[in-house]
This record gives sequence, structure tokens and C-alpha cells, in this order.
Amino acid sequence: MKRFFRYIFTSFIFQLLLFFVLISCENPLFIGITELYEVNFSTNGGSPIESRRTDCIKEIPQTSKNDCSFCGWYTNSAFTGDAVTFPFELNEDTTLYVKWQQMYTVTFVTNGGTNLESYKTGIIEKSPDISRADFVFAGWYTTEDFSGSAISFPYMLTRPTTLYAKWIQTSFLVNFETNGGSTIESYKTEVIQTFPETAKENFIFAGWYTTSDFSGEPVIFPYTLTKQTSFYAKWLPTYQTSFVTGGGSEISSYRTIKIETVPQSVRDGYSFAGWYTDAEFSQLADFPYLLTSDTIFYAKWQKIYAVKFVTNGGSAVTELKTGYIETEPITTKTDFGFGGWYLDADFTEENRISFPYAVTGDITLYAKWTAEQCTITYYSNGATEGAVPQSLSVDKGSSYTVLGNTGNLEKAGYAFTKWNTRADGNGQGYSAGSKITMTGDVALYAQWGKDYVAMIKVQGGFFYFGDPNTTSERPKITLSSFQIAQYEVTYELWLEVATWAKENGYNLTAASKGYATNDQFKSFVPATNISWNMACVWLNSYSAYKGYEPVYYRGNSIWKDDTSTSGTFSWNKTKNGYRLPTECEWEFAAGGGNVETHDQYTYAGSNVIGDVAWYSGNSGSEAHPVGTKKSNTLGIYDMSGNVAEWCYDCYADFGTGELTNPVHESGNYRCVRGGSLLKYDSITKVYKRGYAYEIYDGIYNSHLSTSTVYAHKELSLRPARNTE
Repeated sequence: MKRFFRYIFTSFIFQLLLFFVLISCENPLFIGITELYEVNFSTNGGSPIESRRTDCIKEIPQTSKNDCSFCGWYTNSAFTGDAVTFPFELNEDTTLYVKWQQMYTVTFVTNGGTNLESYKTGIIEKSPDISRADFVFAGWYTTEDFSGSAISFPYMLTRPTTLYAKWIQTSFLVNFETNGGSTIESYKTEVIQTFPETAKENFIFAGWYTTSDFSGEPVIFPYTLTKQTSFYAKWLPTYQTSFVTGGGSEISSYRTIKIETVPQSVRDGYSFAGWYTDAEFSQLADFPYLLTSDTIFYAKWQKIYAVKFVTNGGSAVTELKTGYIETEPITTKTDFGFGGWYLDADFTEENRISFPYAVTGDITLYAKWTAEQCTITYYSNGATEGAVPQSLSVDKGSSYTVLGNTGNLEKAGYAFTKWNTRADGNGQGYSAGSKITMTGDVALYAQWGKDYVAMIKVQGGFFYFGDPNTTSERPKITLSSFQIAQYEVTYELWLEVATWAKENGYNLTAASKGYATNDQFKSFVPATNISWNMACVWLNSYSAYKGYEPVYYRGNSIWKDDTSTSGTFSWNKTKNGYRLPTECEWEFAAGGGNVETHDQYTYAGSNVIGDVAWYSGNSGSEAHPVGTKKSNTLGIYDMSGNVAEWCYDCYADFGTGELTNPVHESGNYRCVRGGSLLKYDSITKVYKRGYAYEIYDGIYNSHLSTSTVYAHKELSLRPARNTE
């Protein structure tokens, strides 16, 4: 029996031991069936935690380390990724690593703010709360002098640290020194919004100052305080002011320091003549008046008289009834400056009055005027020689006559053409003799362009006069050298010389500008409507203007009046002045100045008329600026077309044979050559002759039917000269 029980006991013990072995955490079979995993804890210097097997860690494993704060469990020793959160389910054997933050002592210097105790921590999560009366907190700093920037939170500590509180004062104590004025209590504030009120008997308040000696400017309110401040009241004494009105309306006395405007009092039959500070009326008071003591003012009165005003063209001034005129009556006159009021119409200096003026009887005052002055200034605008006309002053509103090139300005390669109000020529242009109504100062700049007075030398030689297509024998003409103008005389040149001539003893009939109405708006069109007599006298004046000897005479005198034919006419060929070309000179120059070119071209420089001439087929019945077509072979322009040109000769036949420097001195008509803007192309040929009366446009004699007749309105001239 014992043996049986021993067997039973032994079997039980064996089975019990087998059970515990099977359920042990170290048993791989048990582990595999229950899915338990081993978890180890690396506390990195903290209190140790035993490893265990489990499938879930439900709560944060607890560990501690001196002077460190716990920062979480991580699944890697580098603490990358997020910290583990609990409960934490395991799916494999795992080691958890604790992360520590070293803690340091943080101390707070609050600089007058609420006290904060020191403590240890590794990170300050948020700014510690602190306050201070009359201040606004401006941040925590790690430097006592607040250098650098305020720290931001959360703030990680890396060593023991002291933090300093910075404050900005927002409320300051303000004191008021009223200096005898009503008291104002001190108080604290940031901004004084309104003017602090105080009063002092017999004084006027003159402002608050921040200095006791009132230096600097007075304070302006609202005033923002930046420190504890004292304000000092400034006072100015007032004085008793009384008025003796002398029969005028009463004015009450009062105290003040300054009387801004003239006190008003009235008296029937009198006009007010001012306030005086003495009863004898020797000290006139000017207002505003600053008082320095108690003062009595005395009113002075003037008996009223009639005052009339003669403004002499100025704006009207109303008649006055007064005994005293305080200020000068105002009158104006366009373009005149006011020269004062006078007691007489002759403006004698002793009768000029000044204001204020005491009237002692009925009077009439006369306005004196002085014309405003405008300055005319001439500029050479690049000239290399000569001088501009002198600047001068003229009355505003008057008419001024523009001078010519009186100082013989010259510019290499150019010719003076006219004046302009702008140097670049884009202003208003004026030729000599033009009129300007003066409304202000005027600057006139010399303008430079084509040399419209240029002369071309024609070398002497011979040619055969007349139509090269004729079957008749043509005369052979031999000529000496001479000069002839490159351009027909422009209206600007005619006017410049005519203006000078008028001032120097010549009498010239006015020429026209071009032919058509539209020509009035063009520059450098030919002067027209010129008789032969006008041409001769103008050439004489042109010679004198240029410093040469005039060539045409009446009797023994230089011919200066184109309306006079008194005295025998003569041409003094020994003189060096300007003259008309002879008919043979004209044709020789038009044909190119030699026998070969003379018969080469039908027109002056071309066989195509449109290249060289303005005529009835292309002119539009208008004159055109000279030199706008091609020149002939000598460089001379418009010898075919534009306007017809006077020659010196009387109209007559040259016959046949050989002639040297021939001139026809007698006849009923004068020769005209070149055709014009009104004539057909056949009339503009080099050899085509024409004629006109010397003085007037009349009925043309029909026996000259082989030549062309011209009216003065299409006639101009081209100057010639002997060679030097």
C-alpha cells in the first residue's frame, strides 16, 4: 500500500514539474503559443528597469535620473522619430531607450517686477508671467544690459542661466510749476491730452515750457511723456488800455498786452486820422501795438473834404469825402507802372503826396503813369564775324521795327536770312522792317541759310546771241568778266535794304511778296511788282548798304527817289556798286557762261523744263522760294521761270556781226528775260526776249509781236556787278 501511495505521489510531482516547465516564459513552445515578446529597457543612467516578456506595455515605464528631466522612450538609441506612446503593443522583441534632458538652474532678475523663484529645468515652455506698475513688460534677456534680442519660448537651457526682465515705462509723474498761477496737482500719465488750464490775475498765459528759463519752444498738446517731467508756466503782464475819443464814439477800457487791429471810433463830419499816445498828437500809434505799460490812446480827427481822382487812363477810383486818406488809393493801367498821386496835372515833384495824407481842403489828385519797358536783345547765333544790333528798351505795347543785319554778321558757309525768336528757327521769324507789338521782352536770334546775296563770277568770253535754231545769222557777242547774283532778289532782302534806305535818304516804292495771296505765308519768295525805276534805285541803296558806290545817277546826283525822273539818267560804269545785268550778260550767264553750253540747253541748265523752272505748267500760279529747282551749269538758279527779271537795256535789235559789251541805251521799253510763273514753257527758253514799260503797266505796243510782254506784278530783278 505504501508502495502504491509512493507511486501516486511521485507521479503527481513529476506531472506538476512538467506543467511548470511547459508554461515557463523561457519555453519556446510556450512563447510561440502565447505570442509573448521580450522587452528590454536602456535607461541611459537612470534607475534600472528589469526586462520582461509581454505583448503590450500598458503604462509608461518609470525611471529617474538626478538633474535630468524625462523626455520619453524611443525605439532607437539615436532618438529619431517620435517618442513611444503608451499603451505600446509589441510585435517583436524590443529595446526601449529613455531620453533625458539635462536640467540647469534658471534664475530670474525681475528689475522691480513681481518676484520669481529660481528652479531647475531643461526647457522653459512659456514666458514666466510678471508685472510692474507703470511699466509694460518688453521681454526676457540673457544679458543684464539687454543687448541682443529678447529670448523666445519654449527656451532650451544648455547651462545655468539668469534671465533679466526688460521694462518700458508707460506712465510718468508730471509736475506743474504755475509761477503764481492757479495750482495744478501732479499726477502720473503717459500722454497729456489737453492744455492744462491755469490763470493769473493781470497776466496773459504765454505757454507751458519744459525749462524754467523758458528757453526753446512752448509745449504743444497732446504731449507724450518719456520721463518724469516738470512744466513751467510763462506769463506776460497785461496793461490798462484807455481811449480818449475826442468826440468820437466811446471805447471801453480793458487790459491787454497787444492791440491787434485799429480800435474803431466814428465822429460825424470828420474822418479818423489815427490814434496817438500823447494828447499833442506827436506820437502816432501803429497797429498791431505791443503795450509795455498802462497806456492812453488819443483819437485824432480831420474835417471831411471832397477828394477827386483823375486816373489818366487807369481804372477808376471812387471820389472820397474824408479828412484823412490812410492808404494809397489803388488804380491800374495795362502796360504801365503807377508813378504816384500828384496835386497837379503837370506832376511837379513837390506836389507828389505820400500816405497817410491829411486832407486840408477839397482837392483833385492826378495819377502819374510810366510805360513798362520791354527789352529787345539780338543774338548772333553762331556768327563768326560782325556784331549784333545793340539791345534796347522800348515801351510795352508799342510797335517796334526789327533791324536788319546792321553789324554785318557773317558765318562761314552760310548767309544771314532773318531773325527768329528761337535759335533753332522754330519760333516766330522776322525780316528787317517787320513790326513787333511789344508785350514782353523779346530775344531775336540770327538765322543762317542759303547765301541769298551770293554773287557768281562769269568769266568773260563770246557766244552767239539768240535762237540757235534760227536760219538767220546771229550776232557774235564778246563780253568782259562780270558778277551776277546766284538767286533772284528775295522779299526779305528787298525789305531789309528798303528799311535801311528809308532811314538814309532814299525814297523807295514798296514791293510785293511773291505773286499770289498764299505767297504772303512763304519765306524767301522773290520780291515782285517792281518797276525798272524801282529796281535801279533799290540797287543804288543796296550798294550804299553794302559799302559800295552807287552806279545810277540823275543829273550829277545819285538817284535816290524811284518816283522822280528829274535830271538826265546815266550809268557810271566806273563805280563798283550793284546794277542790272545787260541783256547780253543775262543771256550769257543763263546759257552757262560759254559758247559751248549756250546752245546745249533749251532752258537755263536743262532740256527738261520741270527740272529748272517754275512756269504755268507747275507753279500753281504762285511764286516759289528761290533756289528750289536745279541750277544751271554756273550754279545760278531760276534763270528760267519763277519771276521775270529786268535787264538794263532798252529793247532793240542787235543786228548781225561782232559786238563787244553791247548795250542799248535808248528805246521805249526795257528788256525782260527768263519767263515767269504765269508763262508757257516756250517763254522760259534761254534766248526768249521780252519787254515792259519802265515805270507803269500800260497797253503794250503790238508792233513787238515777236517778243513777250510782262506786267510789273510778275517782275523782279537779279543784281549784277563789275568784277573787282
